[in-house]
Amino acid sequence: MNKWLNKWLRVYLKCYINLILYYRNVYPQTTFDLTTFQGFNLPQHIPINRHEGLQKYIEELITDLISKLNHIYRVGICIIGGKDGYCIEKYALDFGEFQHFSDKEKEERQMSLIKETDVFDEFRSSLNSLISKLEKMDKIVDNSVTFEIVINTLEMNLGHGVVDTITNREDDETLQFERDTNWVKMKEDENLPNPEMVKNALAEEDGIIVSQPEHRSQIQRPKIRMTALAGCDIGPFVIHNYIEKLIMDTEATYGVYKDASFISSFT
Repeated sequence: MNKWLNKWLRVYLKCYINLILYYRNVYPQTTFDLTTFQGFNLPQHIPINRHEGLQKYIEELITDLISKLNHIYRVGICIIGGKDGYCIEKYALDFGEFQHFSDKEKEERQMSLIKETDVFDEFRSSLNSLISKLEKMDKIVDNSVTFEIVINTLEMNLGHGVVDTITNREDDETLQFERDTNWVKMKEDENLPNPEMVKNALAEEDGIIVSQPEHRSQIQRPKIRMTALAGCDIGPFVIHNYIEKLIMDTEATYGVYKDASFISSFT
């Protein structure tokens, strides 16, 4: 990876994660310091959480993500809330067009064309876009949400039980093993709620009559609304940036949003 990309990607990810935790009230805003962390010349100061344990977790997470970048095509920060603990918001970075080179000479040629100012400007623009959106979203009630990190991978075997034993490993290999086994495999759509079962549906020998609002075909399933943000386009390295929002009845998210009309924040 280009040295400038490696340097500023780490800073970008740290700012990105802390911004979401701050604006979505995952942790109290009083636990953050507003700082000009690593520059970026943003109009706003970047909130960085002061909790040592959380910052160690974020630093380790970023190191782990970058080490697996050849196999990761999407990283998501899920905001978990509501009475049933659904993922109500997801902030996603899509690395699907992030090019990795097998030809070392071609890689060196491409890397030599990337300037630090280009990398810096792209990441700054992306963070500005994220901040602008976060500031307009409806506020979240204190102590009502948590967060999870989700990654989508290709050709990787992660999770508990990948390797039974560790023998004759160096410290760095042991650390990499621990990083691999820290991930837990999720089921597809595990966190998407199902609609209520149909009640009092009429039936005949030839099937269910489509005559009542309770009919299955007339039940509206939860929807996901996607909002695109400014990503990063740095030569062969492209990162798409967007937000996914769970759209469903307010009962499921009761006690999460301070403003009941939270859907309006995405219009």
